[in-house]
Amino acid sequence: MNKEIYLKNTKIQYDLQYKKVKNINLRVKPDGTIHVSANRCVSQKVIDEFLISKADFILKALEKHKSMSDEPKKQYYTEDSVKDIILALCEKVYPYFEKQGVKYPQIKFRKMISRWGSCHFAKGILTFSTNLMYAPIECVEYVVLHEFTHFLQPNHSDKFYEELAKTCPCWKECRNKLRGINIR
Repeated sequence: MNKEIYLKNTKIQYDLQYKKVKNINLRVKPDGTIHVSANRCVSQKVIDEFLISKADFILKALEKHKSMSDEPKKQYYTEDSVKDIILALCEKVYPYFEKQGVKYPQIKFRKMISRWGSCHFAKGILTFSTNLMYAPIECVEYVVLHEFTHFLQPNHSDKFYEELAKTCPCWKECRNKLRGINIR
């Protein structure tokens, strides 16, 4: 159900859905839509108070998504060429991981929106987003190294980042560059 509220003198429209949830949930989507879900027993007044308390977050998120959608995506590679580049990088970095007992993984590709890659540790599978075609080469290499490092540390602990720093000392800079790329 579509609703409206004024947050800091700005008229905001949002979609309210009643669900079997314990808390009021808020999502600001990249397309600028706002979704709120709440339990049926939560009054409109409580929902409005919740949204007012989140006004800074909502307005900042809307501004961020608006500015990101105005920027054209810079494409560095075609989808086919980024797959070839990733495969070549996997071959290049594998000897380091092979010395540490890692078997060569199965490499897969798919278009992912919320992540650049994933590691299925138990099955020996690395999956890379074809959206890496929008990332510069140093960031693509970082993602490959990041995912391979999960075979040594299957989490994001301090040990994981210590291990990653051995093969990719500039990992923080690359991660920040990737965070600045809008793939939606």
